[in-house]
Order: sequence, then C-alpha cells, then structure tokens
Amino acid sequence: MNGGPSASTAPLAPGGQRLGGLGRFIVYGLMGLCIECCFTSVVDLATGVGDLRLKGYSYLWMHPIWGATLLLAEVLMGWLRRMRLSRLTRAFIAMAASFAIEYGTGALLVAAVGRSPWDYTGSPWSVHGLIRLDYAPLWFLCGLACEPLTRFVRQVRVFAWESEAAPGL
Repeated sequence: MNGGPSASTAPLAPGGQRLGGLGRFIVYGLMGLCIECCFTSVVDLATGVGDLRLKGYSYLWMHPIWGATLLLAEVLMGWLRRMRLSRLTRAFIAMAASFAIEYGTGALLVAAVGRSPWDYTGSPWSVHGLIRLDYAPLWFLCGLACEPLTRFVRQVRVFAWESEAAPGL
C-alpha cells in the first residue's frame, strides 16, 4: 500500500460533465429496454401467458428506437413548452408521436428485414399489426413521464476520479 487514496476514496473532480447526445442516446435506449421488460412481464402475467417469475422481454432493435425517440422527445417537449401548451396537451401530442414512431419504425423494419419484432395482428385494436390503439392510455402516461425523465437525464453529470501520481512517476 502506498498510503494514498484508493479509487473508491479519491475525491471526485469538481463540476463533472453532462452527458452528451451519444451518452443520452445510450441511457435512453437502456431505459426503454428496461421499461419494455417490466411492461411485458406484467402484461404476460395479467393475461395468463406469464407467471410469477415476471419474465419480461424486449428486442435489440428497440435500443436505437428508444434512444432516438427520447432524444427527439427532448426537442419536441421543449418546443411544445415554449408554445405554452399545457402539460396534458403536451402528453397527448407525445402519445400521438409515440404511435407515429412505433408505426413508422415497425414499417421500416418490415421493409428492411421482412417483419417487425412486435406483432399486434391478434388484437382488434391493431393497425396493420404495428400499433395497438388500446395502448393509448399507456402512451399518454409515457408522455406525462417524458419531461421529468428527460430533465433528469439531462442533469446527470459524469465525474472523473482525481488521482494522485505516485512519487517518482
């Protein structure tokens, strides 16, 4: 032991740095995957497809879709806020945008790889198997949660550990 602070006890560099666009894209994509895994586990349990293990799932395609969508949402929600629209109106617009993005990305995947990872054709509320209109309340809630979520992520700071060089180095 050299008597100096270990990495876990070394002081943090002052100030820190906010996540850039790529960092937020990665965080948003991971958050989206987590949301989907939680959602699918609960829905599967409620519909009798799943069990108490609450085994959820998502698709790797969803990381870039969630990442790009939430980066876009930062811009859209800021623009709607500057227009002085109410929070409920902004959430409704976010819901409509979510449907458009889900439909559009699903259609792009069908064109690119022959099918979409999600398939809602069994639902009477389905539009071309790509979106489910009965999910509108859930997308509305996502719209309400979007602003505090993106505000939080934009405030995250990454700190570097300050290290003391060993004598003689």
